[in-house]
Amino acid sequence: MTDRRPSTTARTHLQILTVFLVILLGAGTALADNDTCFACHDDEEFEVERGGMTVSLDVDPETFAGSVHGEFDCTDCHEDASEDHPEDLARVECGNCHEDEQTDFERSIHGQVLARNAPFAPTCADCHGLHDILPAEDPESRIFKMNVPRTCGRCHREGAPVAETYDLAETNILENYSQSIHGEGLFSKGLTVTATCNDCHGSHTILPVTDRDATISPYHVAETCMKCHAQIERVHKQVIRGDLWEREPGAIPACTDCHRPHLARRERVALTVSDMSCLECHARNDVFRAAGADSVSMKVDTNELKRSAHTNIPCVKCHSDIDPVLDRPCEPAGAVDCGDCHSAVADEYAESGHGQARLKGVDNAPTCTSCHGDHGVLPPSDQDSPVFRTEIPKLCARCHGAEGIANEYAEVEEHDTASRYAQSVHGRALDEKGLVPSAVCTDCHTSHSILDHGDPRSSVYPRNLSVTCSRCHLGIYKEFTASVHYTTDVRDDEKVPSCAVCHSSHDIVEADADAFQREVSHTCGQCHEHLAETYEQTMHGKAYTLGYLDAAKCTDCHGKHKILDHNDPESTVSQINIVETCQQCHEDANARFTGYLTHATHHDPDRYPILFYTYWAMTGLLLSVFTLFGLHTLLWLPRSLKSAIQRRRQQSEHRPQRYVQRFTRQQRYTHFFVIISFLSLALTGMMLKFSGLAWTRFLADLLGGVRNAGLIHRAAAVITFGYFAWHIQSLLRHKREAGLSWKDLAFGPNSLMFNKRDGQDFVATVKWFVGRGPRPKYGRWTYWEKFDYLAVFWGVAVIGLTGLTLWFPEFFTRFVPGWFINVATIVHSDEALLAVGFIFTIHFFNTHLRPEAFPMDTVIFTGVAPLEHYREERAREVEELEASGRLEAMTVEDPHISPRKMLLIKIFGFAALFTGIALIVLILYSMLRGYK
Repeated sequence: MTDRRPSTTARTHLQILTVFLVILLGAGTALADNDTCFACHDDEEFEVERGGMTVSLDVDPETFAGSVHGEFDCTDCHEDASEDHPEDLARVECGNCHEDEQTDFERSIHGQVLARNAPFAPTCADCHGLHDILPAEDPESRIFKMNVPRTCGRCHREGAPVAETYDLAETNILENYSQSIHGEGLFSKGLTVTATCNDCHGSHTILPVTDRDATISPYHVAETCMKCHAQIERVHKQVIRGDLWEREPGAIPACTDCHRPHLARRERVALTVSDMSCLECHARNDVFRAAGADSVSMKVDTNELKRSAHTNIPCVKCHSDIDPVLDRPCEPAGAVDCGDCHSAVADEYAESGHGQARLKGVDNAPTCTSCHGDHGVLPPSDQDSPVFRTEIPKLCARCHGAEGIANEYAEVEEHDTASRYAQSVHGRALDEKGLVPSAVCTDCHTSHSILDHGDPRSSVYPRNLSVTCSRCHLGIYKEFTASVHYTTDVRDDEKVPSCAVCHSSHDIVEADADAFQREVSHTCGQCHEHLAETYEQTMHGKAYTLGYLDAAKCTDCHGKHKILDHNDPESTVSQINIVETCQQCHEDANARFTGYLTHATHHDPDRYPILFYTYWAMTGLLLSVFTLFGLHTLLWLPRSLKSAIQRRRQQSEHRPQRYVQRFTRQQRYTHFFVIISFLSLALTGMMLKFSGLAWTRFLADLLGGVRNAGLIHRAAAVITFGYFAWHIQSLLRHKREAGLSWKDLAFGPNSLMFNKRDGQDFVATVKWFVGRGPRPKYGRWTYWEKFDYLAVFWGVAVIGLTGLTLWFPEFFTRFVPGWFINVATIVHSDEALLAVGFIFTIHFFNTHLRPEAFPMDTVIFTGVAPLEHYREERAREVEELEASGRLEAMTVEDPHISPRKMLLIKIFGFAALFTGIALIVLILYSMLRGYK
């Protein structure tokens, strides 16, 4: 399709024609031709006073006719002119016709100062003239090639009002230009091809050197010069190392670095002022300059300079602001600007945290010399360089160490990062193993573009961090980008973790180190809080919390970096792969085993109803048992206290005592194993149940770790099954030897099964508690002792079966679904809590802690009890023994228990008693803390 838009020239003509038609169609007072204007303005004496100055309004018709605007009417420019126009007409707007030039001018430094109404700000007329504007190719024109320097020099020369009014960087431009090779070519040789002001600065878009878009900025000056010096790179290769020349904008070196902008000569400054001239002074030891109240040595170590990366670069290349005309050329020299050569690096530094701090006036913010040195700058490949890889952490530690100045500023969020880095996997690999490729500060933060981690441009910005780490960990990066934790959506940046979230920024440790392994679930829990909480309630989580790092963690099941949605076929927890994942630890795991609810909670009746109702059924059982026997104990306490007082009075009479043989040796040994196994089960079990508290972690460490605690727990379980089997075997042997039937064995007079008499004793006991009847006469076994005995059968059946399920889950899930493991966990845990709580409170009170037996009843260890006490507590039993004539056979005068044996009995008994009470206190503390 053909572009039918008018050209720029055509648009200009259309604009002129439009103005002309508007004038023709305007008010009747508009002028018809220029003769009316010249009737007044063709007068050399036509003058007016404006702003205290006399201004001539004379316009020579012949001069105007010979100008570029000679064919136009006056009103084409002076639109408000008429036969009776006011004395002050509006300023002519050249941009009405010259739109592009006007746009360029307004952008330029000239246009900007004119917009501010600054004194001596140039207008179009100052360069082009008023009514005598001539074309650029006319030798009489102000903008003719030969005349351009003089036109610009009206302002840019020594003594001009502009130079005296404004603090210009250079005030004698015209004089300098006239002495330059360009000026000589123009003025002395009449070479119109030589460069003039507008060749370098442009005609209308004149920008300051500090503006990156300026034609004379370091980024474009080479491009500008190469309009004439097209093959200049070949010339510079003869005198400068070829690798220093770059043809692109921002070339190194920039032309103006060596050739003074307006005093450019054929020879370089380096040939005018040699290094030897500089070293005549600066090689001495007595050269100093004042720096406040101190003096700073200006000596340059020549040996250091020869070895440096700048050894082939002359002094004046860096100290480019010297003046070779002066007796002391270095007198005007200021700070070196490394950006003259390293412009790209300088830009990065200027935008970095270091550069911005320097810009804000932080004097001790690092500069180029802070890191690289001054005259002894060595390349990064030199092992003696402060920026050699192995030296970079030490270099950064000067500011970011324990005593570094970076710690003084609130903008620096992390302090003493150097020490933390030194202890990290990267730092130790560098220091201890000498692994040069190990990551150092600049690998992550870059060398010069060091930005805050909250800056989207920063290499350590969360969205960019994975790319930064991929420079070394490419394989992990590929896995991470395929995971659910990676996103390209900027809006989701805050929803997914970066490398630093899991591995930290400077305290990075080996992934298989204990310090890292202990933090895995906590790290994942920062985002997956609910899943982390439910994980901690599982057997895996409890063992892991107690320090067993081989227990399955988040990463063992879900993977480390390539973490996929569970519906993804490639996910390690998908239906396709879950069995294989479980088999990493459970070799015999099967499909039914994977039905275990890994993150289930008993608090959600909608998603996990069976767990919810199992938990509350066990809770109901626990509350009912403790409520019933708690009231029983509280009612018994006053009566027990009264009995204890009476017993103490009887003992004060020192009457001789006889003893009843209450327990056989087998029964005492069985109880010994009950004590050992139950305490072991209670300690290790409750440690696992309340795993998130400090006392359980202390206990785990005391027992040698969770693995040892598990072995103790299982060994105690085996003992429990052992004495239970032994007891069953003894009952069967008693049945056989005594010739009892199954009914007599279960419900005979001395049976431990509940019978009608137990119900009567319970009612009578309650009446006795409240003072409504006498104390019942108990037989060989009381109803609370029978409850204790049958609780063992209940406990072995319930706790034992669920315990075996948790011990051998792979085997049991051959017959039951995987969620049964969750049910078994709840039942095993809560039934164990009931057993521990009951034994160490109700049973301890009934047996040892009630006042008449306090502090301990030793009958279970000795097997004998004083007859007087036994008659009081088992009146019906004594009466039956007396009636049958068997009492004498069951009593002894002296049990023959040695003091040493009694001491051992008491030590063991009190140790068990204290352990049980202490465990109850810890359990109550844990439950009050809200731990479930």
